[in-house]
Amino acid sequence: MDTQRVRYYAYFTNADAAEGEGEEDELEVLVESWDADGRALVLVPEEGRLVPATDRPGFLRVERYEVPQVRGVLPGGNWRLRKKDGPKFGHQVVAFLVYDGYVRPVSALPSANRRWRTNTETHHLFQAD
Repeated sequence: MDTQRVRYYAYFTNADAAEGEGEEDELEVLVESWDADGRALVLVPEEGRLVPATDRPGFLRVERYEVPQVRGVLPGGNWRLRKKDGPKFGHQVVAFLVYDGYVRPVSALPSANRRWRTNTETHHLFQAD
């Protein structure tokens, strides 16, 4: 389990996002390190090296993200999760992650950056019959 409580992300404009297609207009990249001048360094996989985020095209900003700590896990029971505009049947909730002050249903692995993308505005939690 990752015990680092604070992470930083660099945000860039997403040149590949099609307007009106529901894709995000920003790309989020994990800050891997900091240079001697305090600049955020991000990995450029094609080049195999760390470079200052400010030197990359489309740089917008760097933000601090405090990684919430899981305090416990509960079984998913008979709960299902679906997108509000998605299919009616939804996905089986396999577990609920318990954090300080809230729980998060788990029906799939998190995105590549390890942040969950579900929220009450986009998803609906219901009990299966």
